[in-house]
Amino acid sequence: MPVTEVLLLRHGHRMAWILDPSTGKYTSSHPFPTGLPADPPLAAHGGDQAEETGVYLSKELSEKAAHDCLRIYSSLFYRCLETLRPTVLRLRKEAAPNLTVRGERGIGEWFGKAWFEQPVPAEPARLRKEFFPFLDDQYQSLLIPDRHGERIAELHDRLAKALSLLIRDVDEEYERQGRGDQPITLLLCGHAAQIICTGRVLTGSAPDDLDEEDFQCYTCGISKFVRRNPGTKGDWSDSDYLEWKTNGGVAGGWDCVLNSWCGHLSRGEERGWHFHGDESFDSYGDGATRGPITLDGSVETPKDAQSSPVKL
Repeated sequence: MPVTEVLLLRHGHRMAWILDPSTGKYTSSHPFPTGLPADPPLAAHGGDQAEETGVYLSKELSEKAAHDCLRIYSSLFYRCLETLRPTVLRLRKEAAPNLTVRGERGIGEWFGKAWFEQPVPAEPARLRKEFFPFLDDQYQSLLIPDRHGERIAELHDRLAKALSLLIRDVDEEYERQGRGDQPITLLLCGHAAQIICTGRVLTGSAPDDLDEEDFQCYTCGISKFVRRNPGTKGDWSDSDYLEWKTNGGVAGGWDCVLNSWCGHLSRGEERGWHFHGDESFDSYGDGATRGPITLDGSVETPKDAQSSPVKL
């Protein structure tokens, strides 16, 4: 199993958006490069964080990139690719001119369960052409999140499946090349909720109360996980991810050795986040007339629900 190390990077400090759950409409007082809802760029400070991260990661990963022992994946939302840009440009200049980033929607943003369709990122072809020439627009995501969002438990299972598929895909890629004995590093750039869930499903460890703080996710924080049994031939099963809580974690299990480390950032740890219950919007607006969607997909008795816009 070539993949021996997974690095998680949360995007830098971003601009905000506003959601009116009674209409399902996302708005912002700032123009977004893609013009899409809930797809803001980094704030100025987030750009600084990304630059500092690029200096650090390019040094740490230069040798791996030069020997083609690095694969980089990202959520396709603009803020994540923008966070990766300084790192990738440095690596392309110094070590690997053809290095690319694979956009994987399976590790994308978490949006709460809703009666309306939740935002999606721009298509890879557009992102590559207009903004990020290092994006691999031929790569196709292995998993697409539910357009109506997810509850927290569903999010964990989505990440477990996405990571299982992704790690297996890279393992098999190198094995086909006859390089199954080489240690490979994955760098994944994503979002706060996704990073917390990724830590849990990789290690197979999750608190009974999913709101409890365990895995951290500071802006531009770096988490590191090492594979428990590297070099062992994987006996892949399409259903392995379903048992991530009892089988020690997806893809054989991993140990956390860095938990959103921020030593490379001049201002250190900032904007930590943890779950505060389900961000559910399925009983607002039109959803209130037909009742909220439950975890099993059924519909509860309608309830009156009114709310002011939510700033996110």
